[in-house]
Amino acid sequence: MSETVSNPATASAKAKGRKPRRGRWAIFLVAGLVLLGGAGAAAYLYVPGAAGLVEGLLPAKTAEHAPVQPSFVELPEMTVTLTNGGRTRQLKLTLALEVVGDPATLRAEVVTPRLYDSLVTYLRTLRDGELEGALALDRLRADLFRRVDLLLGTGVLRDVLVTGFVVA
Repeated sequence: MSETVSNPATASAKAKGRKPRRGRWAIFLVAGLVLLGGAGAAAYLYVPGAAGLVEGLLPAKTAEHAPVQPSFVELPEMTVTLTNGGRTRQLKLTLALEVVGDPATLRAEVVTPRLYDSLVTYLRTLRDGELEGALALDRLRADLFRRVDLLLGTGVLRDVLVTGFVVA
């Protein structure tokens, strides 16, 4: 009995002793999905109103997942004399603390003589060479963050921002 084949490509492949190619369809399918995903991403990014439409389809954010608005507490300007081998220099530093919570209620807790004393004491230990270089401000900010975080307790302080920095 002879076998009947309806597809001529399959018949020629069987005649030559090969299996018919099915991988070609997988490639077309993957390429189509990639193109469809790229078109969707482009529409989301560049078509006005598409982002709002997509976000409207998603479930609403709950209160615990809503981003917390930053609150800032400005500290008074600190002026410290830096001694370095007989040559004195002045450091003027102004800081703002980003805290979690209402700044009006936290201001009394944050701006205390204990905090100010701790920061000034640390700044007086700095040498002139420690304030020079590309990473000096980052190291200073990290040290100040660590000291303020220890005084206020973990979870209260989010960041220390240097708003004024003058060495003269």
